[in-house]
Amino acid sequence: MPLEKWMPLQESISLKNLFKNISPLGTSPGVVVASPSQQNPDYWYHWVRDAALVMDLIVDQYLKSQNPELKARYLNAIWDYVNFSHLNQHTPTPSGGPGEPKFHVDGKAFVGPWGRPQNDGPALRALTLIKFARALISETKAEEAWRLFGIIKYDLEFVSHHWTEPCFDLWEEIKGQHFYTLIVQYQSMISGAAYVSLVGDSGAAQWYLEQAKKMENVLERHWDKRNSYILSTLNRVGGIDYKKSNLDASVILGVLHANTDSVFAVDDPRVESSLLRLKQTFKALYSINQSGPEGVGIGRYPEDKYDGYSSSGEGNPWILITNGFAEYYYRLAKRYQERGMILVTPLNQSFFKDLGFNLSNGNLKKEDRVFKSLIERLRAEGDQYFIRVKYHVDSDGQMSEQMNRWSGFLQGARDLTWSYASFLTALSHR
Repeated sequence: MPLEKWMPLQESISLKNLFKNISPLGTSPGVVVASPSQQNPDYWYHWVRDAALVMDLIVDQYLKSQNPELKARYLNAIWDYVNFSHLNQHTPTPSGGPGEPKFHVDGKAFVGPWGRPQNDGPALRALTLIKFARALISETKAEEAWRLFGIIKYDLEFVSHHWTEPCFDLWEEIKGQHFYTLIVQYQSMISGAAYVSLVGDSGAAQWYLEQAKKMENVLERHWDKRNSYILSTLNRVGGIDYKKSNLDASVILGVLHANTDSVFAVDDPRVESSLLRLKQTFKALYSINQSGPEGVGIGRYPEDKYDGYSSSGEGNPWILITNGFAEYYYRLAKRYQERGMILVTPLNQSFFKDLGFNLSNGNLKKEDRVFKSLIERLRAEGDQYFIRVKYHVDSDGQMSEQMNRWSGFLQGARDLTWSYASFLTALSHR
């Protein structure tokens, strides 16, 4: 099936299957289960991070929907999530704060051994709820928007006072200081400052901006000049010790989920250099990338041992990351189109060469003949990642967590909510 025909079909399937994982039967209203899989692996939990990313998509759907019935459905789902988030914030947990990574589907704390805290969750939840609050304000529903203030402020205060502390990364494997965590925390401070300013909390706004400035300085330390890519973790204090390269696709997800206008934005040559290194590494590493469609299946990091069932196997390409790479190219094309200029430096020359363009250092302007061709090529490259995913998903559109690196068959948690959300988010940027 051609890509143009497949995308709208997969969009419908993804939205339907994603919604099945929001407040499913037997769970509390507002729960976003990571997957319906309850054994081998057991993902029948509400992860704060995953839920925030999924509900961010639902807020976007609410904003763009013209169907009153659908719009009401999205709105109800968001309010259920708001109420469940408030419950999470005030439930005693082993980590003792909003950095607790996951909860049982009835809202009770998960008290078993786990990689905790994970301090990206509060930042992502704040960003999602700020977007929702702003939507309500724009609809002149200020009173309803005010109901969100305490929940958002709780997370912002936590981030602003605890961002320097080590925590576990989004893959729940390493304790230290992580690029992904820090860049979403940075953006939560920027967005949070603008949000609290709306309600006259100028003192908090100033404090958040001060923290953002400090975060920006620390983020810069993640850039490795010698290897020309962004290091995923600094100052490791625990967790796995075999991730020697410190090369991780989470840095690209961080760039996408934070969506900053300044530090490590999508068109930062350092981000382009990092993405190319990841692409080249996984293209050579996974057998499936040597056959089938041109698009490259992207995994977490080259030393990965988690195969979707245990951490004693071999890592595989992940659907949500491969979709993320599609989103990256779509966003980059849009950013360049809006700016009407492409900055070429020694850091991103290889990135453009990989796309078939030998460019000299300097500014490539909209009037230049090659500009339009490059924009089209970026979009086509994004499509290649969608084609790779399309090649491996089930005929019924079911998206699992991973694609086997040798056979290409789906494995790991079935119907992964984040996989569907990543496809829908990438498609919206296409």
